[in-house]
Amino acid sequence: MNFKFLKLDWKQTEKILRIIEVLAIVGGVVFAAAQIRDLRNNQSAQLMLEFNKELNSDLNANLITAIEENKPILKQSGGEFTTTDIDRYLGAYELLNNVSVAGLISDDMLYNAFAYDIVKTYQNKEIQDYLSKIRQDDNSFFRGFEVLAQDLLKAEVYKKDNY
Repeated sequence: MNFKFLKLDWKQTEKILRIIEVLAIVGGVVFAAAQIRDLRNNQSAQLMLEFNKELNSDLNANLITAIEENKPILKQSGGEFTTTDIDRYLGAYELLNNVSVAGLISDDMLYNAFAYDIVKTYQNKEIQDYLSKIRQDDNSFFRGFEVLAQDLLKAEVYKKDNY
């Protein structure tokens, strides 16, 4: 075989180099986007693990169990928890809402990991009474928790209707 090398003038060479440059830039952008997506997913998973760890601490796990079993919660009602315990527990959900609103965790991860406990907590009469009482001084207490619970309830209805 006789290979003949194409003789390109500078304009043709320049066009080829620009095409290669554009392809390299597009490839770099695609690669960077994939890396960013993977990093966000990893950070999202890390956040979920941290919240899971906090919400499954002994104190919170016992509180969740009491709520699920419709047992008294606060000591004044015959339960074993203080208002500080309730505040810490609801505070974790308040932070979870902030993280969700900031887009740091996916809605599916949030729903799958925490929806049941959040909704059960939100629907608990003693928790609702407690929220009403503390909101007499400041109506904003644990609004993030409430918004999160309401959003999860809507998502639950949507999932039931569409699956």
